[in-house]
Amino acid sequence: MKSKIVTISSIAIFSIVLWVFISFSADYSATIKIPVKFHNIPEGYALKNISAEDISLSLKGEGWQLAQLTFGTSHYLDIVIDETAISDEVGVRNSLEQSSWLPSSLQLMMIEPEQINYSLERINYKNVKISERIKLNFKPGYGLVSDITIEPDTIMISGPKSVIQNIDTVYTEKVTVNSLDAEYSQEITLAEIENVTFPFKQVFVKFDVQKIVDKTFENVFVERRGVPPSRDLSLFPERVDVILRGGIKMLGRLDNSSVKLFVNFSQAIEDTLGFLEPQIKIPLFTSLIDIRPKRLDYIIKQY
Repeated sequence: MKSKIVTISSIAIFSIVLWVFISFSADYSATIKIPVKFHNIPEGYALKNISAEDISLSLKGEGWQLAQLTFGTSHYLDIVIDETAISDEVGVRNSLEQSSWLPSSLQLMMIEPEQINYSLERINYKNVKISERIKLNFKPGYGLVSDITIEPDTIMISGPKSVIQNIDTVYTEKVTVNSLDAEYSQEITLAEIENVTFPFKQVFVKFDVQKIVDKTFENVFVERRGVPPSRDLSLFPERVDVILRGGIKMLGRLDNSSVKLFVNFSQAIEDTLGFLEPQIKIPLFTSLIDIRPKRLDYIIKQY
């Protein structure tokens, strides 16, 4: 019984192989797309314009050869630039005839496009800033408590003058970072710009994330500004409580001196309500929740 199964399996496999061999020996038609690559670009020049970055070829021939082109090694159209030509029109068919990867037994039915135009321009250099494109998603109760720093934050790009003169910023690729609850540091790839060369392709991005909490700063002194020498501005009360929201570690390092409260003498002169509301300056990456009390009584004295 076992030998019969082996015999049947062998016959089945042989039949499949024979069918595949016969099938692929027949003629088929296929369309493939291959990229265009330029070589022998003169020193000090760069590609400015290319009419097509890839070409489509409609081929007819044996299935084996078409399968090798379609699923085998990647191929490309190699265009060798004439060092004396700043711009030129290249015949695709002529370039293909010089390619060793395209078998002569295959019939070339169609080429799209038939011609490729290109132009060169002298290379220029420009130093530009680098900016990130990061979307941050935090865990509940967490938030950003620092700037997003990029190292390095500038880059010397090179390319055709007409191209790089309009570039002021190189951006990173778009990245989404989820479930953030701690300091983050990671290398991120720069987004490519056509016909522009970068001396490096990755930058280091860093920022801090902390649990967000509230902290009360008690008895913060309210400064009086712009009071003339012959006048005095008395506030009631002259100290207030300030509630800030921010990162737990950041708030832990702050004290009353980190919070600046003040009123300007001009506020009192222009007041029509009978009270003053202090202005406030708070540290970066904190937010004001409340000032208690918000309204201050006052008396202007003259000497």
